[in-house]
Formats: sequence, C-alpha cells, structure tokens
Amino acid sequence: MLDQMRRSTKSGFSYILVGLLIVVFAVFFGAPADGCRPSGSRALMASVDGTDIFTEDVNVIYNRYYGANRSTTLDDTYYEQQATALKAVLAIYLLADRAEDAGLRVSDEEFAEYITDGSRNVEFLSSYGRTGQFDGPFYERYVKFGLSVPLQRYEAFKRRELLARKYLAMLDMQVIVAPAEVAELHELRNTRINLELVKFSQETLAGALDLSDEAIAEFVANNGERISTYFEENREEFETDARVRIRRIYITKPAEAAEDADALARYEQAKTRVMEQNEDFAAVATELSEDYARSQGGLMDWTTPENLDAAIASAIEGAEVGEVREVETDFARMLVKVEEREEAGVPELSEVQNDIASTLLREDLVDQRGAQMAQRLHARAKADNSSLEDALAAIQAEVAAETEGSEAPSTEAALWNSLSVETTGMFNKEGQQIPAMFRAQLAGMNFGRSWNEIPKLGQNTELLTETFNLSEDNALLPRVARVDNTLAVIRLKEREDAAELEADARAEISSELRAEKVSEFLGPWRFLFVNPLESAGHYVDAALEEGLENGTIKLYEKSSPAAEKVRTMITQDDPLADLVGAAN
Repeated sequence: MLDQMRRSTKSGFSYILVGLLIVVFAVFFGAPADGCRPSGSRALMASVDGTDIFTEDVNVIYNRYYGANRSTTLDDTYYEQQATALKAVLAIYLLADRAEDAGLRVSDEEFAEYITDGSRNVEFLSSYGRTGQFDGPFYERYVKFGLSVPLQRYEAFKRRELLARKYLAMLDMQVIVAPAEVAELHELRNTRINLELVKFSQETLAGALDLSDEAIAEFVANNGERISTYFEENREEFETDARVRIRRIYITKPAEAAEDADALARYEQAKTRVMEQNEDFAAVATELSEDYARSQGGLMDWTTPENLDAAIASAIEGAEVGEVREVETDFARMLVKVEEREEAGVPELSEVQNDIASTLLREDLVDQRGAQMAQRLHARAKADNSSLEDALAAIQAEVAAETEGSEAPSTEAALWNSLSVETTGMFNKEGQQIPAMFRAQLAGMNFGRSWNEIPKLGQNTELLTETFNLSEDNALLPRVARVDNTLAVIRLKEREDAAELEADARAEISSELRAEKVSEFLGPWRFLFVNPLESAGHYVDAALEEGLENGTIKLYEKSSPAAEKVRTMITQDDPLADLVGAAN
C-alpha cells in the first residue's frame, strides 16, 4: 500500500541521511521500550474481542509519548508508563471494533492520506522531519528503531486508530442543536433586569430594637420552658474556657552575660520585697518591671493558659490565687502572681436567662414586626404606583410625624430608619459563575444553565422566574417575597429585552451549544490520539469499563505487570462522571 511511496523516496543520499538519523534517534530517544526487557522478550499484554495485543503494539504509544523521558529500568514507574500506553491501545482497538460493527471501513487511499496528515497523525513531525514531506526511508527507520515496532504491525495499529477516530467523529457529527435551543440561550443571556428591593432581615431589624429591662423580665416570667429548651439545645454557646489573670514583674536579661549583674540585682530586690517582706506586688511592679504592663502594676488581660508564654503557663500550673511563682527564660527573669482564675464550664441557667430572653424576644419581634412592615411598604408602593424609594420615604415621614414631640425615643421610627433601598444591578437568568468560553470544556458539570440566584438576596428559582416576568406596566412583585429568613419587597427598576437574533450570533451560539453537548456526550475524545496521559473523557472511560466487565477486554496480568495496573486505571471512579451524577 505504502510501498510505492517508500520506493519513490529511496536514493543514495537518503540512505546517508537515514544513517545520520539513526544516530540522532539513539541519542535523543535512548533505548527502545523493549531494550530494558530480557533479550527477545515479547509479552502478551491483553486482547480485545479475541485480537491479541503484544508489547510492540503498546510501543507505538509508549515510545512516541515517553521518548527520552521513559523509565530505563523495570521498576514501578516503567510499568505505570506502560499501563498508561496500554490503556490507550485498548480503547483504540475497542472503538475500532465498534466502528466495524457500525459498518465503517478504512480504504488504502484513506489510510495513506491519514499516515501523511500532520494534523491527525501525531507521529508525523517526529517521523518525517520538519520539512512536512513524507520520507520513505526515514519513515521505516523511525517505526523500526524509534518506536521499536515492526512496520507491518505499526500500520495495522494505525488502521485501527483511524477506524476509532472515524467512529468517534461519527458520534460527534450526530450531535445537533435545535433552533429553539439557540433562541432560548439567546433570551437567557440577553434579557436582563435591574431590581430595587427593601430587605427586612433579622439582623437589620434586631439591631434597631431597643428592649427595655421590663420587657425582658416579662418575657422571662412567661417563657421559662422555652428559655430552658434553648439553653439545653445550645449549651456549646455558653461554654467557657478556663481563664487566668496574672500580674508580673519583668526584668530583661542583657544580651551580654557580663552586663547581667545589675539586672540580676534588680530581680533579687523585687523577689525579696515581694516574697519575703510581703510588699504590695503592684507597687513593686510599677517601680521595677520593664514591660508594657508596668503602668498598671504589672496586671495583664484575662487569657487562657494556652495563650500564655509556655514558661509562665508551666510555672503557674496548680498555683492558687495570690501565689507568686518564679519564671526564667532565655530573655528575662519574672515574678508572676496569679491574680484571678475562672474554671472552664457552663454557667447556671439563671446567669444567662436574660441574654437568652433578649435573643428570643428579638426574634419574635423581628418576625412579627418585619412581616407587618413589609406588608405596609408593599401596600404603599402598590397604592401610589411609586418606586420603593418614594414609598419608603413616605412611610418614614409618617412615622416621624406620629412620634414628633415624644420624649422617649421611638422604636418604630428606629425600625423604619434602619431600612434602605438596594438595587441588584443588571443581571440575567443564565448566571455568571464561569465565562462562556469555558463552558464547552466544563460541559456535563451543570455549570451556568440552572443558576437561580438573585444578586443581594439569594437563591430561589421560583422567585427568579417571577422577577423576570415583571414589566414596566406591572413592575411591583405581587407578594412579599421570602428567601431563607429574609423578607423583601421587590420592584422592577429597569429591563432590557433580548434583541432580534442575527445570523452571526445564531451561528456562534449554535456552535457553542454543540461544543458543549459534544463535550457532555463524548468528553475530550481527541486526547486519545494525542496525549495518553490526559483523560479522553467519560465516553471512552465508560467503554473501557464496559469492555472489561463483559469480557471483551482480557488482561494477561501474569505475563504483564502493566496489565494489572491498567485494570486499576480502568475501574477507578471517573471524577467527571461523579460530578455529572451529583449535578443531575
């Protein structure tokens, strides 16, 4: 088939060139894959539907990809590399069988064209040089010495490879995009709205509530069981760590030992006055200590033992309140007095019941008042057919007038004045998690198509749909919305509808959607013929796993350690498949 091409390129000069190239291959490619195996060794590694796969079949990918970087000893790395190549070979043979079952064939003309096509045959540049021209002698020597594969075996493999390509390309071509899908994405992407909203959140309203001692005491009297239940269910909130408060006298050690006499004398003086003469520790610290706490009599803040200097924590362990311990480090001498201690534990309910009552009362008031205020604002905006800005300002003015002249501050006014109008900014229903240019590569992971978040409010699919149905004539959402624990009054501020879809834009969106569908259906299948270290996608992985399960693929693990490793590669979980399943 290719004999004519090879004969036509033979000449005396070609043979000289080939001799030089053999030397180049020896330097840059090293020993072929079989060169590190026992002499004459030829292992049967696997079979696909009865077709045996030997070491030389795997060499096509192994030697082409790993080249000079391959492992030169029979170690675990070598068998890992060989297993990676074997997995790709198994996939190619399996898909080639499927291609034949589908009626696909490879003619001699197709094969000759494929072999010399640098855009499809990944060995092209390596085997034919940089001229871009086919060189018969070069080609033969590259296959035999560079790849370490008999020429006939190599060409048989490349036929299977072309069949596998044709099969995956046929599946690729069957993916179509309906016009309605293009129109829908155009609408999703180019219909945009800007909402104005007022949120009645617990945080906002609770901060504006000024609860009196009388109101808290009344709540405690009427809600004892509820307070007790809250305490038991949230005990961890009230747990306290052991804490200690110390005073210290800190005398720095000079850097030079010869200068330490004065510092030692000051320390001994402090020690005598505090521990023997029982002088006031704070007074001595104010006079003699050299650290930042000197001005406050050596008193330091409350802290846990874990946060103290390790030397201090160790020295005062077990010390009673009022006891003084000596501490020495590489940098200082200290006298440390335990001023106060608090043990770890949970306080009695009576100690925290007022705090719990305040929390629960605020929640109750916020829920009740928030709902009432939201309904009032919604009714006002509807009645006046006004913006939320105008409706809120009108109510705030009314409440201020109602409490004018009152000596006591108005909780009602404070609640209304805590509110403000926000805008979402222009957004669409498609979402913006990832740029459009990456969607095809990440297809199948369910990004971008089901985004349901309203900016500044949260996720709610039903509410998102309702807001996109608002119009200038019907701008106010007909109900007070709730997202999680937040109530909101929502009104359309601005809307931009998608323009008519032009032909160029239609083609671009169609191409994008098709690439996304192909990626979701097949995955990055072209990697199978380029780089065996990259995943060829979930379709190829699933075909390999199915072939292993139904016996189409047989692995001869006793004669090939790489076959054992490739079994693990095929049966391990596909992370993309897991993500697809979780998303769906």
